[in-house]
Amino acid sequence: MDETSRIPLRVYCKNCNTPAGFDILKQSYRCPGCGELTGIAEAGKAARTWCHLNRQNTRERNEGSEYRECVCPSCGAVVAFPEGDASRTCLYCGSALIRPELLDPARLPEIIIPFFITEKEARERMHSWAEKNSKTPEGRKVLSAIDSLTGCYVPYQLVRGPVSGTVFRDGGYRRYQCSGYLEGIAVSTSKNLDNLVLNEMEPFDWSQARPFDYGVISGHRVQLMDLSEADTDNRIREEVREDFLPEIERVLQTSGVDVTVATGDLMVLNALLPVYIIKQGELLAVMNGQTGRIAVSGSRTRVSYPWVIEPLIYTIVLTLALGYFFGFNPELIVYGGMVFGAIIFAIMGDGKKSLIRNVVLKTETAKARREGRRLRIDEEKDILRNPYDNSPVFREPDENGNLVPASISFYGPSRIIRLILTSLAVIFLPVILAAPLRLLVMEAHESFLSGFHMEYGAAWYVLAAMVVLIYLLKAGRVSVYDNPVIHEIMPDGTRRRIRNSGNGQCGFFSMFRNENGESRLKLFLKRDSETGCFAVGMVLFILLGSTLTIVFGGE
Repeated sequence: MDETSRIPLRVYCKNCNTPAGFDILKQSYRCPGCGELTGIAEAGKAARTWCHLNRQNTRERNEGSEYRECVCPSCGAVVAFPEGDASRTCLYCGSALIRPELLDPARLPEIIIPFFITEKEARERMHSWAEKNSKTPEGRKVLSAIDSLTGCYVPYQLVRGPVSGTVFRDGGYRRYQCSGYLEGIAVSTSKNLDNLVLNEMEPFDWSQARPFDYGVISGHRVQLMDLSEADTDNRIREEVREDFLPEIERVLQTSGVDVTVATGDLMVLNALLPVYIIKQGELLAVMNGQTGRIAVSGSRTRVSYPWVIEPLIYTIVLTLALGYFFGFNPELIVYGGMVFGAIIFAIMGDGKKSLIRNVVLKTETAKARREGRRLRIDEEKDILRNPYDNSPVFREPDENGNLVPASISFYGPSRIIRLILTSLAVIFLPVILAAPLRLLVMEAHESFLSGFHMEYGAAWYVLAAMVVLIYLLKAGRVSVYDNPVIHEIMPDGTRRRIRNSGNGQCGFFSMFRNENGESRLKLFLKRDSETGCFAVGMVLFILLGSTLTIVFGGE
């Protein structure tokens, strides 16, 4: 078999030629048939050899072709087309083009996916979408600019290799580490087009990719890579972050996360992919020229506060509970709701941020096919999926400080039981203290309960209920995310809990600790000893008074 006939989008077993899958735990490709391992460096070397041979063959096949590169003097777009192409204007801004004599071989693509949808079919589909979305600003802009829709081969890089990420959860102090291995990721290298909008019209069907040939682009507009290496690397990290987010948000149970991505030794293939484009001012409407999926973005942004939902629910539930016990007194409900809201939002809103994202309207994942000459486009969420799993794996230090693959959780039976028992102990502390005292003072002929008046501890119960609310919010819904329960993922797939993970943050006094583990209570007493001593004295006075009243209040 010709070494350039098989595009290296997959790694094949060197022993039996079966497609190999990446084993993230062993950081190597493993053959499902014979078990042979192929290292990352070995796979990258094979892919680079393919690229070298393919470029050499491309130059030989197309020797003497009359293609030229044109640089727009206004916006800097780089467009390649045949010598006889009648176009003399920039695809993006309409300015006149300047054409150097030769193409730069270093920027030529290795692979290409041909257009499957014609320009007429694309215009009809985009017009139909715009009419359905005519109530949106984006839909109206597309309708007014539909005549400018143009097909173009857009430059991409296909990325394969190891990546890692550092994650912080909003309002938390703990740093989480994760890593993954990318395959089937396409990143646009056109500086005139927003990569995040282009990303929303993916995926492509990589089974239809073929080695680059000038004959495929004949008669089409082509833009060559015009993004710097540094900007391309930034785009790769940006796209990796978007790919990592769903799994990170699932594990950390929030969309409020900050992810910083680092890339390792990546293997990159240059590609040309088919895209229909409408670009007018801040409007960018694109359609996948192979599948028919549409993505449109204007200048709108959406600001959301996902962290607000949980404290709002707690505030409403506690306010309604207060109203139930006091006959739904309107004045009491208003003041009680204000107090609950102030406490809950102050604790759970500390360090939280809003999310600002561009509004991108898109259709479902699509796959185009033909019935005779008629185009059919099937739309379904998972109709065309990336065959590779790019989900990150979290890594945490074990007892020896070595980073190991790990699963992370925050609530186990022991932690929940401890939160409940601690809350009950704080609320009923006078009862616990009063019980042995009652045994000491009761007469022989008396029953224990006859002189034991739990209801007389109401003053403490009210104070303790507010303190327990703060404790449950701080220890059970804030600090818990900085102290996960960690299980190491063993090579055979079993899990082993890492010793001491998840301990030390569910105790009552944990709510007084800051991010450095220091006691806020001690710091407060040192800073303002007079006020601190008065507050501690009042708490002890209420506790002692409630305890004695429970025992002696009926006499």
